[in-house]
Amino acid sequence: MLTARTLAEAEVYLSVLATAVEAPRVTATPEITLTEGQDGWTVSSPYGEVQVLYRTEEAARLSEARFGLANSLLLDAGDWVQLASVWARRAQDADLEYTGQPGQDRAPVELNWEFARDAMLEALKFLPDGADEVPDEGFWTELGLRTHEMDRELFTRERLTEDYEFYRDTLIDFRKLYGEA
Repeated sequence: MLTARTLAEAEVYLSVLATAVEAPRVTATPEITLTEGQDGWTVSSPYGEVQVLYRTEEAARLSEARFGLANSLLLDAGDWVQLASVWARRAQDADLEYTGQPGQDRAPVELNWEFARDAMLEALKFLPDGADEVPDEGFWTELGLRTHEMDRELFTRERLTEDYEFYRDTLIDFRKLYGEA
């Protein structure tokens, strides 16, 4: 069975699988079942199963690493860059609609910027120390390989860092403008 580092990574991975199987129909996370075992959870959906060990989930939570420590074994650098851009577009759309009026939900803005930022951190993990770009070994999924082939510049240290900083700083600016939630 495949292993995710965190429950969040498992859910994202199963969502990516659902989209790959049913695109463009799937617009939400597939129904997920969580089963507890001795060493961890089994996260199941109609598209597959993923195991999440209690110890890797706890380590990630303690480090505030939403998707886990080390590199993902499920999603490659190209997947994470694509996911970051999707979440950033959602954040921008939600941000354009948000005016700070009482009763308005700001969570879609903040969560999507957080997820975009965190996805870029995941892509950055595929950069070896001192490397200027993600090596070919950082791409193995169909989407990741296609994304890399279409625009290799997306995977340079400079571009990954710029995108990460943009998502991070935009979230910070939003919170400065509207206050902490």
